[in-house]
Amino acid sequence: MKKIFSLLTASALILSTFSCEDEDKDRLEGGLISGGAILRTLSTSGATVDRGNPSSANMVFNVQFDDFLNQDTMESVDIFTEFIDTTPVGNVVQTFAEVSLGNIPASAFSAGSEGKLETTISVNIGDAIGAIGVDPATLWGGDIFLVRLALHTTDGRTFTSTNVGTKIQTSSAFRSPFRYSASVVCPPPPGDWKIDMQDSYGDGWNGAAINVTVNDDTTPYSITASEGSATITVPIGSAALAFVFQGGDWDSEITYQITDPTGAVVANHGPTPDIGPIVLTLDFCAP
Repeated sequence: MKKIFSLLTASALILSTFSCEDEDKDRLEGGLISGGAILRTLSTSGATVDRGNPSSANMVFNVQFDDFLNQDTMESVDIFTEFIDTTPVGNVVQTFAEVSLGNIPASAFSAGSEGKLETTISVNIGDAIGAIGVDPATLWGGDIFLVRLALHTTDGRTFTSTNVGTKIQTSSAFRSPFRYSASVVCPPPPGDWKIDMQDSYGDGWNGAAINVTVNDDTTPYSITASEGSATITVPIGSAALAFVFQGGDWDSEITYQITDPTGAVVANHGPTPDIGPIVLTLDFCAP
């Protein structure tokens, strides 16, 4: 048995299970669920923001409500946004305070194909800039916009990114991060980019991936063995290129490197790489 784990979420959604890694760790045992709710991510888009035209970007999330019981405990969802200016001022990265972008009532959700409530949430970056108070002229490659969702249930509880466990946020069964990001980008150097991926245990990335966005198309790259590589061709005239690390079940085994078209290694991370946008040492915005 590779690892034994016990999952106890920090909220009222409490699940307990023990399993070997080659067994189904994400199986839901209804009798073990005492309560709680999640917003399961069905799809996302808009991981990049064009520095020259930020108002053209929209962060879009298709989410599914699940309370694992009668699907009748949703009250509403609050939307918050935050901006991180990654260009240091006095060696300090500037973070702007989180602000509210409004509330979505349960009535905005409708039953999907699985019988659970679903909706699509869209956040325009221009609206986020106005709400936060960011000067668009100060945007630079690598700056990050964050969106956080807070789910309120009819019994007065709130579920969000700060009170659920990593398993709820990242596993294939739950996919409920409550928190999404988009990176500001400048036109990337064209050519062949390479990702080298390693897993120290040798059984692959177990749900983790590097999501690569070229213009409007996002593709996940991962491995199922001890190592592997992928080549991403960026056409001349591309408006955006972004790399985002998506966590899995055993991130402590993961390392990776990203090489630009000139052969320079512009990212080298792991074990346990940070989840979210991957900041490269190459600045696309530099003259």
